[in-house]
Amino acid sequence: MEVTLIAETLDPSKGGIPRYNYEISKIKEIKNVVDFSKSLSNEGLSNKFLNKLYRRKNVLEKNADKLGKVLHFTQPEVMVKTEELRKRKIILTVHDLAVFGTMKVKGVYGSLRGMSFQKQFKFAVERADTIMVNSTQTRDELINILKTDPGKIVVDNLGIEDKFKPLEVKKEGIIGYFGGFNRRKRVDKLIDDFIASSLNAKLKLVIFGNNEDYPLLKKKYEKFGSIIFKEKIPEEEIVKVINSFDFFVYPTSYEGFGLPLLECIACGIPSFIYKDAVIPEEVKKYAIEIDKLDDIITKDYNELQKEFTEKAKKVKEEFSWDKCRANLLEEYKKILSQSFK
Repeated sequence: MEVTLIAETLDPSKGGIPRYNYEISKIKEIKNVVDFSKSLSNEGLSNKFLNKLYRRKNVLEKNADKLGKVLHFTQPEVMVKTEELRKRKIILTVHDLAVFGTMKVKGVYGSLRGMSFQKQFKFAVERADTIMVNSTQTRDELINILKTDPGKIVVDNLGIEDKFKPLEVKKEGIIGYFGGFNRRKRVDKLIDDFIASSLNAKLKLVIFGNNEDYPLLKKKYEKFGSIIFKEKIPEEEIVKVINSFDFFVYPTSYEGFGLPLLECIACGIPSFIYKDAVIPEEVKKYAIEIDKLDDIITKDYNELQKEFTEKAKKVKEEFSWDKCRANLLEEYKKILSQSFK
């Protein structure tokens, strides 16, 4: 099949988008994969984003004879302006529109970077022949914010790996968190809420990570004995660690999907989000919304366990990587059947 997958990285331990890249790269019919992480370096770059765009362009142009008739860029940041785009059909995956209003960055450099991201994002969306989105929320945002033609948008939910399931693991009174640490993840809100709640005398808040603002949060809050900071969960231990949680709280203000939330629910862990969070309805409906952290103990824990044991089955039925790949494969076939003149 004349399709080339173009991604920043295929390392699933790097986050939600790399996980998506890794999973869809398993589609056997695709011709080949361009993994920029194996050909680009950030060292010595004053403007990493703009320099990466230039160097990605060089990679694609040097490998032009190996590219398929269809190029699938797995996020807007990796699509570059090159003559090769004119000759081919383009599929683009958009995961969220955080850069338009929810991604707040500091200082002049941050403002310039934000403007560069927005410009690149708009170019990618306008150039794409087909746009794959993870949720109905992202579809609606593309239509409402960027006035994108609804006819070229296809909703294809992410999946949950089979390994995420309930296990018999001893509970130790833990509210768990893992995921990102940028501003919109609001991990500081979760910590402050925990400190102000009655729960800090009964439970421990355990935070896993090592990226973005994690070091700053650790330095600020590690003096509190009931708050424990741990390194990022190794991929081979993640299911066992999730199953050790009594509760999972996802404090994010905005998500294009929310994979960590679904992975915890798939393990049968009572999972909570704040009521003001903007999260796709197809994911949000499986969590419990709260105003404050004390709200998580307003319901009998045994009843919560029963509720989320049932939800674990439902999310595994609704979200699978096999479905995601099958839907994408159909879009590949459709676009390949079109004229390339």
